[in-house]
Amino acid sequence: MLGLVRFVLVVNVIAAVIVVGLEMSTGFFGLKFVSDYAFFIVMLIWGTTALFFMYPPLGGMGQSDDKVDRITDSMVDRSVADEIDDERFSENTAFCIKLLIAGVPAFLVCVLASIAT
Repeated sequence: MLGLVRFVLVVNVIAAVIVVGLEMSTGFFGLKFVSDYAFFIVMLIWGTTALFFMYPPLGGMGQSDDKVDRITDSMVDRSVADEIDDERFSENTAFCIKLLIAGVPAFLVCVLASIAT
């Protein structure tokens, strides 16, 4: 549990530094309120989560539609590779859930700051 809290804290600090750094250097977004910063932090964290879930690292290149590739692949024992792929998928899913949870505090700040104003 302490590891999750530490992860959430580190992710939010990194995301806040990125958002504040971009805003201070460019001023492109015109962020003025805490809820604005919190919104961009949530979008950064949850956007990263979506990308990691859709395109996992070391996820492979997918299946080919080429007949030669399918026939060659059918002659290979893929049981070990499938176990490794399942382990990678479960690790990536756990990482994505952690990132999803990491965005909740910034989301709550965004909602509560919007309600307060």
